[in-house]
Amino acid sequence: MFLPEIDLHLHSIASDGTCSPKQLVHKARKMGLATISITDHDTVSGVRDAMTEGEKVGVEVIPAIEVGSYFNERSIHILGYFIDLESDVLQDFARSKREARRVRAAQMVKRLHSDGLPIDMDAVLKVAQGGALGRVHIARVLAHNDVVSTVNEGFNRYLRRGTPYYVPMVKPSPAEAIGIIEQAGGIASLAHPVFIRQDLLKDLLPALCKEGLGAIEVLCGFGADYGLSVEEHLKRCSDVSAFVVEYQLARTGGSDFHGLSVKAQEMGSAHVPASFLDELKAKHRAVM
Repeated sequence: MFLPEIDLHLHSIASDGTCSPKQLVHKARKMGLATISITDHDTVSGVRDAMTEGEKVGVEVIPAIEVGSYFNERSIHILGYFIDLESDVLQDFARSKREARRVRAAQMVKRLHSDGLPIDMDAVLKVAQGGALGRVHIARVLAHNDVVSTVNEGFNRYLRRGTPYYVPMVKPSPAEAIGIIEQAGGIASLAHPVFIRQDLLKDLLPALCKEGLGAIEVLCGFGADYGLSVEEHLKRCSDVSAFVVEYQLARTGGSDFHGLSVKAQEMGSAHVPASFLDELKAKHRAVM
């Protein structure tokens, strides 16, 4: 018997992906995915197009967002599902983050250009195609101009924390991120916890659950970009699953697909069962 799979963690050109929202929907349909979520970073500008296209071709699209935050100087991402796209709180947040991302990108580009690297803001804006600016767009320009051979090399060599070109992002706390999602009528889920150190995760989860975290991403795309072997990746997924019972969380999952030129994860690679969506919907109904 065929059991449909879903993918609740996808990125479009509205943030740092390489596919349009409509392309993601058609790719999902071709792959036989029953439900997807466009979880762009700090923006929902691509969600409406995806939902409209999904209705046409028979792919359910859950309105969602991925909000970046900081906890103990570590970047923590919170996914928000079933959000109200017209929420004033959400729209105000997205506008402020868009401007903050533009300022940050301009500062990083200026530092790179001052050191003689072939990059300017016009090129970055062209690559971003109107999406919420991020380091990936800068890395793509560096790769296009043969400064580096891959986007990942661009990140590691020039754009990661600790390099002279890195500019920190102004981010809310995880509690504030959860609050934004809740005020927009959504349910908050911790993104890719398999890539968070176990000691940090054990400190983080009780605090997040106290603030209203309702779900956790127990299945995610293989973490080759994070230096994990297949065995270690599967073990961490299993370890995260134990937190579901302990903290009474719904399970979510997704590939974190950005486009294969950005990360190695293909859409659908997390093999998330449709039953996870039932859990998420039940959790959402319970808190509304």
